[in-house]
Amino acid sequence: VRYKNFSDAWEQRRLGEGTIKIGDGLHGTPKYSTNGDVQFINGNNLINGKVVVTSETKKVTSSEQSKDDKELNQNTILMSINGTIGSLAWYRNENLMLGKSVAYIEVSKFDKKFVYTYLQTDKVKYYFMNSLTGTTIKNLGLKAIRETPLLIPNIEEQQKIGSFFQHLDSLIALHQRKLEKLKQLKKFLLQNMFI
Repeated sequence: VRYKNFSDAWEQRRLGEGTIKIGDGLHGTPKYSTNGDVQFINGNNLINGKVVVTSETKKVTSSEQSKDDKELNQNTILMSINGTIGSLAWYRNENLMLGKSVAYIEVSKFDKKFVYTYLQTDKVKYYFMNSLTGTTIKNLGLKAIRETPLLIPNIEEQQKIGSFFQHLDSLIALHQRKLEKLKQLKKFLLQNMFI
């Protein structure tokens, strides 16, 4: 399926060719602080495109953050790489410190929305599953992420595709919120109408 007026062949590339850097978080335990203002996140905090902080999320002080944590920016995609593999989230200027089960991908030459969408495809998920290491807990290595094969159209088509799928994600999120409200309404009515 192609957009009108685009007919050039897509090029075989590697994810690392369109990024400035790909890395992961701390391989160890930081010094937690109840007074800290930085959320220490792992792969399980990446849910439906967002960084979800819960009451169980630990905090650290900014002095614990690495240089890479402080340099996360609007071109950064976060991805779980340990245990649960491939969950994604946009970095949205949260004050974060990454644990070892979170990779960051700073997109440069490719369209970030296109890359975010491509990382959700079955083809990429299959590649990730075949690149895992470890016996008990599976890990996706940074080299495997850099080598992720992609088919890339020209930048204008990347932007159209990326924007289209971001719009679909927004619609899905909107309808999920409506669904949750309807479920809550139903629960309330069931509890109060049938006394």
